[in-house]
Amino acid sequence: MRRTPSVIGEIGRSFLVLPAGDPPGPGRRTPIYLGPGRAFGSGGHETTVSCVEEMEGLAPLKGSRVLDVGTGTGILGLAALFLGAEYVVALDVDPDAARTASGNAALNGTGDRMAVLCGTLASIRSGAAFDLVLANIYGDIVIREAGRLAGHLSPGGRLIISGIQYHDSTQVKGLFEGLGLTGLSVTFLEEYVTQVWLNPPAPAEEGASGRA
Repeated sequence: MRRTPSVIGEIGRSFLVLPAGDPPGPGRRTPIYLGPGRAFGSGGHETTVSCVEEMEGLAPLKGSRVLDVGTGTGILGLAALFLGAEYVVALDVDPDAARTASGNAALNGTGDRMAVLCGTLASIRSGAAFDLVLANIYGDIVIREAGRLAGHLSPGGRLIISGIQYHDSTQVKGLFEGLGLTGLSVTFLEEYVTQVWLNPPAPAEEGASGRA
């Protein structure tokens, strides 16, 4: 007899989060499997759901380079890969989270496209540029690391941040505006805020019109 899946939760339009070993279940949702581990990101938290929904709004992410800061279980990085990203660098300061994310990458068959690092943003090579940066972390960390988060965006890259409390939202907005980013959206959840930012594309080079 076919076992009924033990659903952790549906996320957005695209995903169904399941425990390791469960069947994929009916329907067209892409399963994301999560193994045991001590890390944030089971799929049910409002900030996780909001980040996935924002990514779906940017999809397809075909060929994108993604940085997932505070990856936890790796769920956002996995969602990005299933939405078409080429590869993900998943970063967390917690060794348990890094081990969990690495295990989940292997569990979902994406271990060759998801590099998991244990460390802070300072661990990422200076000048490394990403088409999408995800940061579902506390607002005080966003405030402290705003320059690094913006600095790792490629021209035309997007930044999705969540985990910001209401009282930090205005300060965060001012910081990224001051860094030259363009605000795309602000979503107020029950307890937190999600913001989406654009790093403006580089100006077209003179003579790029194709004239000889």
